[in-house]
Amino acid sequence: MDAYALEHFPEAVKVVSRLREKGHEAYFAGGYFRDRFLGRRPNDVDVATSAEPGQVQAIFTRTVPVGVQFGVIKAVFGDEHVEIATFREDEGYTDGRRPTGVKFSGPEADARRRDFTINGVFWDPVTEKSLDFVGGEEDLVKGVVRAIGDPDARFDEDRLRILRAPRFAGRLGFRIDAATAESARRRAKEVTVVSAERIREELEKMLLDPERARSLALVRSLGLGPVVLPQLDQAALDRAERVLAELPRRKLERPLVWAALLGGIAEKAADELLAALRASNADREEALALLRDEPRVRAFGAMRLADQKRLLLRADAPLLIELGRAVALATTGDLEPLRAATLRRTAFLAETGPSALSAPPLVRGNDLKDLGIKPGPRFKELLALAEDARLEGLARTQAELVAWLRANRPDFFA
Repeated sequence: MDAYALEHFPEAVKVVSRLREKGHEAYFAGGYFRDRFLGRRPNDVDVATSAEPGQVQAIFTRTVPVGVQFGVIKAVFGDEHVEIATFREDEGYTDGRRPTGVKFSGPEADARRRDFTINGVFWDPVTEKSLDFVGGEEDLVKGVVRAIGDPDARFDEDRLRILRAPRFAGRLGFRIDAATAESARRRAKEVTVVSAERIREELEKMLLDPERARSLALVRSLGLGPVVLPQLDQAALDRAERVLAELPRRKLERPLVWAALLGGIAEKAADELLAALRASNADREEALALLRDEPRVRAFGAMRLADQKRLLLRADAPLLIELGRAVALATTGDLEPLRAATLRRTAFLAETGPSALSAPPLVRGNDLKDLGIKPGPRFKELLALAEDARLEGLARTQAELVAWLRANRPDFFA
């Protein structure tokens, strides 16, 4: 019995065992074998079986019919669920995205309809044996991303696979098989038949992975850059690749990686690209804020103290500093402003008293009225001036601040 699967995916092992008890074939499918073979931790497990949807539903108490027409059922165990798919052949594709119908079949036909050989190996967690009809184990040893069978046929079935090839190769440190790469390069423009949401999700998987820069280089080598990132010219893509390479080699926040990718183009163009890819409003706004203010972090020493506090104590300040560091390493190599910003932010966070950013204002609108100042357009100006003085430690009490305002802006009190 596969001890790793028992520890990390006990419900999936239970599903395979139950299906076997009822006389059906059942295996782990997709990326489980690939990741375990390479010493990586699988994110999840799917089960492929000879049992048809109705039989699956009869075996398990709680199920969800997520795609009965394609033979897909989810078995539910408390808060956990396992996706179970019947072995199938796809009957044909007309839109480059999904089959027009399916025919239930056996494990070999099911393996041969999948995208790449490294994803087409079944694993038996009970006997701990693999079932490989497509040469996936050999390609895992060689470090090759190869389409199963005819690359054109696989890309006909789902054009997104053209973009998935560089993602897998980049993430795993593999090369792309020559025939697969040639087909992807020749058909790069066809990716646009896929929905913008699916393209964005695929790009985000690349960008969030530590091998993000390598994946982008492979995307470019296949001629996909102008197709999926049309706002970025060659110079912007060159810069993006360098900046992405300098980001920490761990999973990062989406706005940060988008900002790193798009830093070589104007804010308007970046917004247009994120909108076209159907990025969420929150991700768009956060990424654009990082793009807009990253140069300010690297030049924060020239800012007034009040503005330094506002910038470095923002919720996204750690991301701004991280982005600034990557940009500096990719361009000037000068990290001193980022080190200084980090130290200054630490000092600001530790600050207490009336000059701390979190402290309440010493003067509010009603206080100005009590001083005989009439509400009007200049009210806002005076309040901003008062707040700057507070943040810069020029006054520690309301009385001190009013005295400072009278001395420095007597025109307001005339």
